[in-house]
Amino acid sequence: MHLIEHMDSLEIIPNALGLYFFGQVAAAIQGPDGVLYIDPYLTDFDWSSGGTLPRLFPSPLEPERVTNASGVLVTHDHADHFDPNSLEPIARQSPNAVFAGPYPCDFGRCGIAPERVVRPKVLEPFQIGSATITALPSAHYNLGINDDNFAHFGYIIQWNGVTVYHAGDTIIWDAKHPELQQLEASHRAREGLLELLRGWRIDVAFLPINGRDYFRENVYHLVGNLDVREVVEMAQRLDIGVVVPTHYDLFERNLEAPGRFVDALYAANPMRRSKVMRPGELYYFVRQDT
Repeated sequence: MHLIEHMDSLEIIPNALGLYFFGQVAAAIQGPDGVLYIDPYLTDFDWSSGGTLPRLFPSPLEPERVTNASGVLVTHDHADHFDPNSLEPIARQSPNAVFAGPYPCDFGRCGIAPERVVRPKVLEPFQIGSATITALPSAHYNLGINDDNFAHFGYIIQWNGVTVYHAGDTIIWDAKHPELQQLEASHRAREGLLELLRGWRIDVAFLPINGRDYFRENVYHLVGNLDVREVVEMAQRLDIGVVVPTHYDLFERNLEAPGRFVDALYAANPMRRSKVMRPGELYYFVRQDT
């Protein structure tokens, strides 16, 4: 059975979501009334150069087969997150889907009509079906503030009694980040990432673990992310229910061993849950209150 057919036949019970992972940070969240795709990088296209990015494994899902999208959430405009060669066929095959992303993401180049595009304001919830979605600033490494708009997002998705945080690409940023001085003193984003996230009880978090280092940034020109130690500390401080590590598997010079993360999390707290997902895998999450 093809993945889309499996999704279409899946029943989502109360207090549950179907979570899918496609490699890098690409994911889908299935609720009782739709499917949200996040950063669906499902090809090897590099829009910034017009060339390709050599993948270590093929995409587990062809964008032309995505007929069930109710919404697509893009976190930022880097080529492995904002992929016109994925977004254009998804928009065509899922004609009722809406597309959300920060201001640098040019959905027009994907042939997506303006009336199908949502430009979220950070910390202002919006709806796609019965899902409540809130964009949060991510720092990659800058926040990219333009007026009070941000260039990089993470998303909180509250749906069917479950809260999911998908960070996109980010490092931890706090109230001392110099770009925050552009905002009014009352703007909540000035609190910093961890303080903002404390406003939700996060059941599942998709967090990048590939880290950052001199050679990756200055020789290979790859912008880094949270590292293993930071993700473990975040999980502990925010009491995250389950951590799904991301951004460790797709490109040769941007790898991390997910086992290092699992070991570090277990050492910090054997009761803290994690889920390493195979590309194309379904994780059927059911919230169980304790």
